[in-house]
Amino acid sequence: MNLRRRISIILLAVVFFSGTLIAILATESSSNAFDEYISESYQVMLEEWGQIFASYYVRNDYQWQGVERLFVVELQSGVILSDLSGQILYHYDRSYIGEHIPMHLYRRGYPLYLDGKTIGILYPAALFSETIIGLEKSFLQTTLLAVIKGTIFTSCFITIIALGLSVTITSPLKDLTRATKRMAKGKFDEPLPVYSNDEIGDLARSFNTMAQELEKGIELRKQMTADISHELRTPLTVLANKLELSLEQNKPLTTEDTVILYDEVIRLRGLVNELQDMSKLEAGHLPIEKTLIDFKQYFEEFFFLLEAEAESRQMTLKISLEENLPSCYADPKRLKQIVLNLVNNAFRYTPDGGLVQIKATHDADNFVLEVSDTGIGMAAEDLPYIFERFYRTDRSRDRETGGSGLGLAITKALVEAHDGVITVESELEKGSRFIVKLPLWQEK
Repeated sequence: MNLRRRISIILLAVVFFSGTLIAILATESSSNAFDEYISESYQVMLEEWGQIFASYYVRNDYQWQGVERLFVVELQSGVILSDLSGQILYHYDRSYIGEHIPMHLYRRGYPLYLDGKTIGILYPAALFSETIIGLEKSFLQTTLLAVIKGTIFTSCFITIIALGLSVTITSPLKDLTRATKRMAKGKFDEPLPVYSNDEIGDLARSFNTMAQELEKGIELRKQMTADISHELRTPLTVLANKLELSLEQNKPLTTEDTVILYDEVIRLRGLVNELQDMSKLEAGHLPIEKTLIDFKQYFEEFFFLLEAEAESRQMTLKISLEENLPSCYADPKRLKQIVLNLVNNAFRYTPDGGLVQIKATHDADNFVLEVSDTGIGMAAEDLPYIFERFYRTDRSRDRETGGSGLGLAITKALVEAHDGVITVESELEKGSRFIVKLPLWQEK
């Protein structure tokens, strides 16, 4: 059974049961109202008759014996008296004496009290009149018929509403089903139409966003595969050519050839290590063991590596550490990886003779590390993607000058693993500035 039919059936069932319940309650309420009307109409008369019967009861030594023979002109056709069990004691038609009041009329009686004690029950004779009974039945039938008509009208109205509502709900779901089937076939180019601003509209918008992200992810994976293939092709080609030439000529490798092969193996190992780090970071399996680090002393341990690199490129490397710099709360090994990645990235994109600056400060909540350069910079449209895997602002740059394309992605993942944030500011031909903020250690 489809959803549209199910919604219609559920709404009709609700209307049917609601109508039935309303009919029962309306009938009962109408019957009670009719009884109250009869009782109120005869209330004064019943009180007068009650006084006459009470006087008789007292005069007759608190017994009802012989009451059926009591003759009062006003009572001749106006009242019926029963005991507490409902047995008729007095009736204008004496043939009913000794019989019991019908159960549906028993609750309509008027209790007769004497000294706070109920001694009998009075009934207006009109309740037993065929005319009154007919009027009551007619009144109840009219009420019930009105309820039935109202229920039928409401059912028709609800049927129309149900069909419209089911179409409103199921049409977007059908579109969603078709869209998911297209997506399963790798087609992401047709967005799901948005019909409204309610939850269904939100679902459509969320689906379209998901489709865009999936398409982007698929394109990224395709690009990543192409980039990995490209990164591996060059060193593997060098290795294969050198080894093949050695085998064909039956000559041992020279020292120069061995150095070249070793350099390519180092590059391959570096790429594999970066891929492994990226995979572990994304899976949350790379352990982060944070401790308090005296950054000035810690930085001196590998500063010479950066200084040597700067000298080889004829660059100026400037270090600026804030006075009274607080300890950095981080994993020493991973912090070094963050610093080296950012500085090497600055070296890579800064022409020889340029300036690379490392600055360490702090604010109220964070240890702040900045790495800036006077390099080629980046366009504004590239900044949102700069931390994605294998993303390069200039696709024409080869692996010698552009790196593997994983460094900044790994750096961002490492910073976030420390509960920190990394941002970038850049302008073409003026350089870039990367800002890393790591939360300061808080004593618990």
